[in-house]
Amino acid sequence: MTRIARPWLPALAAISILLPACASGPGASTGPIDHPAGDALVLRIEYSGGFVAPGFRYTSFPLFSLAGDGRVILPGAQDAIFPGPALPAANVRRLTDAGIQAVLDAVAGTALFGASIEYRGAQNCVADASDTIFTLHAAGREVQVLVYGLGTLDPGGHCPGIAAAEMAAQRTLQDLSGRLANLEAWLPVTAWAEPTWRPYQPSALRLLVRNADADQPDPSGIANQLLDWPDGSDPASFGDPIALGDQHCGVVSGQPAQAWYAALSHANQLTRFVKDGHRYEVTVRFQLPDEPLACPKLAA
Repeated sequence: MTRIARPWLPALAAISILLPACASGPGASTGPIDHPAGDALVLRIEYSGGFVAPGFRYTSFPLFSLAGDGRVILPGAQDAIFPGPALPAANVRRLTDAGIQAVLDAVAGTALFGASIEYRGAQNCVADASDTIFTLHAAGREVQVLVYGLGTLDPGGHCPGIAAAEMAAQRTLQDLSGRLANLEAWLPVTAWAEPTWRPYQPSALRLLVRNADADQPDPSGIANQLLDWPDGSDPASFGDPIALGDQHCGVVSGQPAQAWYAALSHANQLTRFVKDGHRYEVTVRFQLPDEPLACPKLAA
């Protein structure tokens, strides 16, 4: 999805949007915007819902994540080959404290993060679109802005049932999403604590496991690569069943995660993992630093 960067609003106006009210009123302070530290989440943009297969909801990776220690984690470019690699592509790079503040100023400068809100007017014109969810932790509170069908509306068109203010919010949030996905276009070099992006290697993996004994040969004619199940767990009882599917979802960390990462580094989309004479398809999604060591509980 192509995004276009736009100039950002002044930092002082941005700070006044995010800071909570105090004795002298909102915006009285012009200091840094407080945010969580370490692995804790500061800002995330992710998709939810839409017309997708059940398993996709467990493997979808956020468009943008910013951790309290400045790590920015983005999806990487996946090789356009078949079968593609089993491991997804993701990149990480760390911002300085000043870089984090610049991002927070840009978010606050939209004037859309004063309180949690949902924009669903596009449902009057677009079917089966996904929600784009912006989650912000700053100034001691959490704000979530949800937009249905972000980027699906013609900015110059007309959608019955959507107010002009919501259409403007759609445009602003689409621009913000694009700017956050292309930080180098507007952040100075001094905003970065690391010189380049590097592959993100997580400490935990979310695995979707499916028994593949009855699978027919792939229509491509490419045979399944067979690898041993890499840890001591029982694949038949791995994780928990997910709604509306024949897959189980579980999270591995520590030594099992290292074993799985090494095995998946040599696997592709057609690889099947073998244990006790049975074959299993395994789909992986990287866990992010703030995420619990458990699969999400999603409604059917």
